[in-house]
Amino acid sequence: MKLTLKQKQIYSRPDLCIGCRICANACALVHEGEANPRLGRINIRQNLFERYEYQELCRHCDDPPCLDACMVGCIEKDQETGIVTNDDRCVGCWMCVMVCPYGSMKRNLKEQVAVKCDQCRDRNRPVCVEVCPTGALVFEERED
Repeated sequence: MKLTLKQKQIYSRPDLCIGCRICANACALVHEGEANPRLGRINIRQNLFERYEYQELCRHCDDPPCLDACMVGCIEKDQETGIVTNDDRCVGCWMCVMVCPYGSMKRNLKEQVAVKCDQCRDRNRPVCVEVCPTGALVFEERED
């Protein structure tokens, strides 16, 4: 019997998202030093048929497929917090991007590496949640 670690996650509420991309800009500013939504570690997608936007967010999986797919071992899961991170050893093979079931691994084409949400582990709350003007992003513990 596998025990799952209960941890806080960032969840999206698409019905509240207005597509302002403030979350992606804030993420890029904190992680890359530049307010550019393309550099943020959050993927914002559009459903053009139903006319809404949503964020593809890392679920910090119990058994992350990105960890197994990484050929250089730069993706790690912190056993204490459950947070899955990647480091600067990434060679840009994009295998993690291909296997992520949530579409949350992102290509940083400027640096030619894969990046992902680390829940702003050096902060009390993720910056994207802090700056969201409509509350479309929440940081909470849930039973999945």
